[in-house]
Amino acid sequence: MTSAPHIARHRADAAVPVPVDQHFRSVDSAPAGISVDRPASASNGFLLAFAGLSLLALLVTMMTAHNGITGLYPLVLLPDSRGNGGLPTRVFVVVFFVTYAAYAYTNIWRRIALGAAMLARFAAVCVAIDLIGWSLARADVASLPVGFQAASSAVIALAVFPYTILRQAALPDRSGRALRPRVPARAYVVLAVSILIAAVVAIAVARVFFETVFDLKRIALLGGLGPGIFLVQQVFAVLTASAGWVRLRRSRRAVFAPPLAVLVPAHNEAHGIAATICAVDRAALSYPGLIHLCVVDNASADATTAVAERAIISCTNITGEVLQCPTPGKAYALNMGLGHLQQDFVVRIDADTVIGEGCLKTAMSHFADPRVGSVGGMPLPAEEKTWIDKVRLVEVYLRHGLYQYSLMGYQGVLGVPGMFAIYRRSVVLEVGGIVEGMNGEDTDICLRLDSAGYHTVADPQAVYYSETPASFAHLREQRTRWFRSIYHIVAHNRGTLLHPRSMTGMFVMPFQLGNAARRAMHVPILIFAGLAVIGFQSVYSGLRWQPEVATVLGMPLLMTVFACLLYRPSALRYVPAYVWFRLVRNYFTLGSVLSLRFPPLHPGRPRALTPHG
Repeated sequence: MTSAPHIARHRADAAVPVPVDQHFRSVDSAPAGISVDRPASASNGFLLAFAGLSLLALLVTMMTAHNGITGLYPLVLLPDSRGNGGLPTRVFVVVFFVTYAAYAYTNIWRRIALGAAMLARFAAVCVAIDLIGWSLARADVASLPVGFQAASSAVIALAVFPYTILRQAALPDRSGRALRPRVPARAYVVLAVSILIAAVVAIAVARVFFETVFDLKRIALLGGLGPGIFLVQQVFAVLTASAGWVRLRRSRRAVFAPPLAVLVPAHNEAHGIAATICAVDRAALSYPGLIHLCVVDNASADATTAVAERAIISCTNITGEVLQCPTPGKAYALNMGLGHLQQDFVVRIDADTVIGEGCLKTAMSHFADPRVGSVGGMPLPAEEKTWIDKVRLVEVYLRHGLYQYSLMGYQGVLGVPGMFAIYRRSVVLEVGGIVEGMNGEDTDICLRLDSAGYHTVADPQAVYYSETPASFAHLREQRTRWFRSIYHIVAHNRGTLLHPRSMTGMFVMPFQLGNAARRAMHVPILIFAGLAVIGFQSVYSGLRWQPEVATVLGMPLLMTVFACLLYRPSALRYVPAYVWFRLVRNYFTLGSVLSLRFPPLHPGRPRALTPHG
């Protein structure tokens, strides 16, 4: 095939050079108005302040306990018993909320309002739990351990934190599109049956293998708390992953190969876009339909256009063209391309991504089902040289391999990475195109397709290779963007949140919000627990090191090993590095919530509203 005439004129190779180690920075790094590019010193300052406040709070707790003012579980009202001195989790939550409010990006009055809102909601939760415990004890029905009361309120704090942020932060406007999600009854059956079986298995293991479970608790493989939710969660993942594997295997049997458009948005990608284009040309050999490639140069300052044009000319299996999008922002480039192209199916590929030779054929087979609106694959790292490459490989096997199969089992895929995604073009345009000016536009469009009655397929056999960050600064920028996006996409899709006819809205989005809060609190709780274990062991004699180690290791470590064995056993040698990477990742999650903007609040003036009211 000969290439089509190019729309863009040839740009000089002598365009202003952009250092390779800085090409990742763009307006999407911190969308204006709803986020801010805060330096690492903000996160570090938060942790130092948190450590100081924690030490002060623990000292006060120790003195009040010794003087008989409170027991070993402070902030627990009407306790049936004072317990054995476990970690004062409610004190941790209060200190975390106060520190976050102090470091939020806004003025002093909004900080006071933010902290007061979080503390008031948490106090209401604590009072409700304590009253329930007291009532059950007075009625001689049950006696709730005081440690359980404290721990359960801390778990609910994982919902209080994101709820308050969604209420007060400056976030994208709510999508005004009509909602008509459709989830087949089969998905609910798989979900319910898997939860039931997982619970039964956890109970059976705890009873039949009591001594083994006790030993595992001591070395923190079950989270230091017993099988409970830890074992239930992992058994549930395996069961639903099995259902997802069966479903995907059946779906791949279809033959579906309509004409395709490949859309490549590119900002300062002269260093790697030729490889992206050549990979599409190679993949076209195994795809029966016609393929047309469109590169949209998004306000590049380097020779992206010239390099792309030369690469397109050298292609033998596809046609191609280059467009110019002067407005910075990937979403603007994508919408320009979607409006220009005419094909019914559009493959979105990032300019630093190389797709596998059978990627297009495998992914397109799922569109034989007319209810499928978007399809993604598995993003393996392009190389395995740096520690970032290696931990990314393990992360992909676990998250995009095992857990995506699990989400497929009950139609709970929230979204697929924009590095490689295929959409039904007409439906994307019908729901308003790619959202502009926020992070997470790739997940957002999948959610809006879900709200229109379509669902997303994530097939790990559709393999592609993507650039991994070349530096710690690039990694921090990338992960801050990714982790901030959960708040952006939930705010934009508020109507879908808790919608009973949307699996992603009813179950997956709330879980992701709680998980994001857990990650943000991870490093602080390690600091808090470390201070309690080292400096206050005489007061909290019931404290053990196992639960703290479990937050780093635990059952998720076994699932990581299982995922590596499932895909590539040699990747096991990277697991120790991945364990520490999880701590770094959670540190970035904390930074992402600190990068959110909150509208300033001024006393004596009308209350400043967030963009969503």
